[in-house]
Amino acid sequence: MNMPGEERLTLLRCAGCGALHVHPKVLCPKCGHEVLLEHSASGLGNIYTFTTIWVAPEAFKKQVPYEIALVQLEEGIKVTARINKKPEETMQIGKPVKFLRKNNLGYWFEL
Repeated sequence: MNMPGEERLTLLRCAGCGALHVHPKVLCPKCGHEVLLEHSASGLGNIYTFTTIWVAPEAFKKQVPYEIALVQLEEGIKVTARINKKPEETMQIGKPVKFLRKNNLGYWFEL
């Protein structure tokens, strides 16, 4: 499934305390500073935890089974993402993943 979207992973860095956050934010949840600057992320991370979806909402029923993971980025923050994998690949906590895109469905990574 090749869906259009952003092909570069960007985060928000607080101009006050330097904390990183995912979009969207209007102020820093850590210090309350109102200036958040776009930060290019490496797009690399590891699977922190995951689950396989077998029973999905109507809009996604044709896609089951599919994997959702909490990905810990190299930058230290976590994002929830869909994982693209080949049938012979297995999900495993700690396994490295690479950013593919972000679209209206969320973040997408691959093994």
